[in-house]
Amino acid sequence: MLRNTLAIKHLTSAGKVMAVGHAEEPESLYNNTQLHPQMFPWLFPYGLGGLCNANGYKSIVEKLHKHQLLMYHDKRFQTDQYFPIIAFNQEQIKSSTTGGFLLAEKYSFNDIAQRLLSIDK
Repeated sequence: MLRNTLAIKHLTSAGKVMAVGHAEEPESLYNNTQLHPQMFPWLFPYGLGGLCNANGYKSIVEKLHKHQLLMYHDKRFQTDQYFPIIAFNQEQIKSSTTGGFLLAEKYSFNDIAQRLLSIDK
């Protein structure tokens, strides 16, 4: 009850608040040209400079592009407290999801495929 009272007092006395919105669906890490410009508008002026081009094809390898951004002359990408961590965390996520595979004998493949497809998500 005390927290609610303090919050109401803060709001009624012209106190400032910050709200962070989010979309219904999460953003994709893959072939999303606007992911980084949306996450870091202060680093990507005018919403330009995403990590793949408009067709979804990588003009240069994303890892190399991130490295080049971190070496940018004004050091804005290096000095940002979140960009290096998030950029390389996304690299780890991508490498872990694309690095897995399933090995099966040919005679049991159909049975394994059916069991995987019938898993309740």
